[in-house]
Amino acid sequence: MPESNDPSLELNGFIWKLSNPSIMGILNATPDSFSDGGLYDHPERARSQINKMHRDGAQIIDIGAESTRPGSKPISEAMEISRLHPLLKSLPKDKYLISIDSNKIQVQESCIKLGAHIINDVFGGSIPLFQLAEEYQVGLVLMHSSGIPETMQNNTEYTNIMDDILFWMEEKRKALSAFSTPVVWYDPGIGFGKTLEQNLILMSHLDRFKKEGFPVLLGSSRKSWIDKLFGVDVHHRLGASISSILYAYQQGCELFRVHDVFESNQALQTLKVLEKNRNG
Repeated sequence: MPESNDPSLELNGFIWKLSNPSIMGILNATPDSFSDGGLYDHPERARSQINKMHRDGAQIIDIGAESTRPGSKPISEAMEISRLHPLLKSLPKDKYLISIDSNKIQVQESCIKLGAHIINDVFGGSIPLFQLAEEYQVGLVLMHSSGIPETMQNNTEYTNIMDDILFWMEEKRKALSAFSTPVVWYDPGIGFGKTLEQNLILMSHLDRFKKEGFPVLLGSSRKSWIDKLFGVDVHHRLGASISSILYAYQQGCELFRVHDVFESNQALQTLKVLEKNRNG
């Protein structure tokens, strides 16, 4: 399969060119997500926010309809579909990449059939999903989690956090080798069954994943690791979020899932300009 920074990707019938770095804007069509729950659970408000994120520099919009914050409870497939489908049907499929943040195969398949380009699975995907990705030529984001959101923070025991997640990524790569999928990113799962120390280790050594040939998505935006460091609520975490993004980009990370698209894009583009001038 091609690397995720391939200059041209055909995903679910459309050809795209992704820049490196690329930004994935977060849209939670939920009443209870940790950062923006209740803000975009109406299709009209959601579309307005999606358009804004696209203008601000997001090449990918990641739409979720089920909260996966620590301690959250799952919802039914029918409820998830009822939140996703009206919005997905109303969105253009040729202006930006649409990613669906879901771990249920029925939801994943129904959204692919409605034109979604990427599936972002917090449980690391499944053979049925890999089959769908091959059939419809959609991209994948496979995230590491130690368990379901309701109880994952009770499962933070690792032999060695870096080695264990590298092993998990390698097992996913082996499973995917049987399928022809256009692009896959691997998400180490910051905040999903990890302690503060483990999250910091992962973010400090993302270059190891790159060296092993794993295109990485970082999802560190506004998460509780920042609160544990600084004791601040979710609306006062922009500085740490951007710092983690810039540090990760310097380690070779190429895709960033963020809440604050404008600020994150400005920071990354500024870093690119500075590096170009230093090296040029």
